[in-house]
Amino acid sequence: MGKVSGNSWSIKKSVIEHYDRLADIYDSLYGEEQRAKIKIIFKVMNAEAGGLVLDIGCGTGLLIEYSVADSKCFVGVDLSIKSLRRARERSRRLKAERYVSLIRADAENLPFRSEVFDKIFALTLLQNTPSPRRALGEIVRVAKDKSQVVVTGLKKYFTIDEFHGLISSFGECEFFPENRDFIAVLRVDKQRINIGSEKNKMGE
Repeated sequence: MGKVSGNSWSIKKSVIEHYDRLADIYDSLYGEEQRAKIKIIFKVMNAEAGGLVLDIGCGTGLLIEYSVADSKCFVGVDLSIKSLRRARERSRRLKAERYVSLIRADAENLPFRSEVFDKIFALTLLQNTPSPRRALGEIVRVAKDKSQVVVTGLKKYFTIDEFHGLISSFGECEFFPENRDFIAVLRVDKQRINIGSEKNKMGE
């Protein structure tokens, strides 16, 4: 794991404590809202079935219900141990344990090789990270070229310009409206990202 500043760790510790407290009641409080969001996302995505799927900030594993049947393997990561336990229970109820791997990991320091995943979901995640740009950089790093990444951001944390600017700096995007969230479907373009990185190094 990369070096984490004191302030950054304080934010992450607060997030862990928050979602550990909510784990047992999260689905009752937010399940309906999250399911509605997921249904919209799957309607607007244009992706082939199969492949390796990564859910960053997987929480109690709601996305497993919608993804595991069409996936070769579903990987969920989260910082909250109690949320991951709930996700494990869900995978057992769905009899999907052989297809699901759940890992305690940090979105800003993902423990995966580069260019591994065919589809990545980061739902209701960015506002919980100390550096949304760093988290997006990690997401794009582990995504295959031309793969799809779905990112949402709560409107109470981001303006439309902030969200659009942040996501579009990593590739070609489509944006979709939703009541409480901004939804972006990003098509990863490794060449564009590499060119942008070189320009930043040269100060252009």
